[in-house]
Amino acid sequence: MSSLTWKFRRGFWDWISITIFKGKKVEPIPLPPERQRKLRAVSVAERIPAIRVHNAKLADHIPEDEASGLMLWVFRFRLLMFKIFGPMQKGLPEIDADIERAMNDAYDAKYRKFYRAPEIPSEMAGPGYPDLGVMAVESPYAGFLHKDEEGNLVWDFRDLDGLETHDGYRGIGCRVFFDIENRKPVARKIESELGETVPGDADWEEAKAIALCAASTQTSLVAHFNHVHLACGTPFAIATRNELSHDHVICRLIWPHVFGTQNSNYLVTRLQLVKGGSFETMFSFTHEALWKLFDKTYGDYRASVIVPALDWSDRGLDDVEIDAPVQDNLVELYDVMNAHAQRYIEHYYGSDEALRADPQVKAWIAELNRLVPNGVDGILGGRLTRAGLARLIGGFIYMASVTHEFLGSYMWDYQLWVDRNPVRLRSDGKRIPLDVLQKVINGNFNLNVNRAVLMQDLSYFAVDNAGKKLFWQFESELRDLQMQMWTRPHATWRVTPDRLDANINA
Repeated sequence: MSSLTWKFRRGFWDWISITIFKGKKVEPIPLPPERQRKLRAVSVAERIPAIRVHNAKLADHIPEDEASGLMLWVFRFRLLMFKIFGPMQKGLPEIDADIERAMNDAYDAKYRKFYRAPEIPSEMAGPGYPDLGVMAVESPYAGFLHKDEEGNLVWDFRDLDGLETHDGYRGIGCRVFFDIENRKPVARKIESELGETVPGDADWEEAKAIALCAASTQTSLVAHFNHVHLACGTPFAIATRNELSHDHVICRLIWPHVFGTQNSNYLVTRLQLVKGGSFETMFSFTHEALWKLFDKTYGDYRASVIVPALDWSDRGLDDVEIDAPVQDNLVELYDVMNAHAQRYIEHYYGSDEALRADPQVKAWIAELNRLVPNGVDGILGGRLTRAGLARLIGGFIYMASVTHEFLGSYMWDYQLWVDRNPVRLRSDGKRIPLDVLQKVINGNFNLNVNRAVLMQDLSYFAVDNAGKKLFWQFESELRDLQMQMWTRPHATWRVTPDRLDANINA
């Protein structure tokens, strides 16, 4: 009976995931509306009382031009089904010890008609792998490497300490220490609930699994959702709607990258963080532990992460002699976005003084400093200039396209290989049950739905012909970079312009 119930349960939720994937239609991003009701930033708990997260913010309502009755109905239906016939089932057996067989069973032909099977990244395949040192500079986890206050090169996931996990699963708070050898990081020590572990110890591989589970969790829950969506995306979208008129040149520059944010963030927050929601059923933590995690990490957000060179410096890595291919890739993409913003701003503002004389821009910056945790002045350089504003806006475009993609959709080729990169770790050494793997697959599958792409003609947002030419130049430079990247050896971690979406709209 249990097997039969699982067959029906899995079939129903597979149908839900595939229907969402098939049904996602890409519509042109509309121009900003002439009149709109102002947004107010409120706590998640005020907006959605069933989710007791008090520090992270959402808008107090969904703007009319973003509201979708069909999308709202679908989300309400999914929430209802979570309660009466959820995707999880107690007592299921472990997944197959052969990960290829387990993957083929869970990600079968009905899925593969719509999206490719996951690829095993080279940094995760082969004897002795995954290699934490390689993963630290050649994976979506590259943004975690930093120097601590004592000058150690570390991954520090102690934010995940002390949070309640599901029964039978390990705590995953940990810290990994790296040395540099031949310009490459090498993991030398891991501190976790296992104690202090070094290479050669009997529990070294288990300690590595804890570290990778922590990296995966931190990426999806904190870096992606709490920081990209809530700490950065929500404030930029609120400030833009509230402080810039519909025909303001800065509004038109960033509108393609903010549209849809409030609708997406509200609906997905409900889906992910309610009791029995997607995050609780995928990752290690109970729903109350997730709420605590979101509350304690929201205020840690620093806006410099949207400018790769500033982020590298803030992580204390300027004087570290290290090969960092992901960092090089991200800088290359950011530079195109920053150049676009700089050309555009310099065209419409003949001097820094002219920019500082614009009351709407000043109000927009003030609102960002009020809403973004720790503000944005560090990016601006202390005074409003054209170069500083271009750095900020280029960074926002980068966040909405590159960072969102890298920490979200790119996890398809990392998070699904649960034998190498676990999403949860059983204390007894057993593998995760069938329902958890299926939830991980369905969750990541729906992250890859079609969205409005970045590399498209956005010139209809321009206020004049000169602006159109500037948007065309941006598209042309993205295509040129794409052509350059096609000539390089394949790397699973490499972010390419053809993979980028225009915004974080789900």
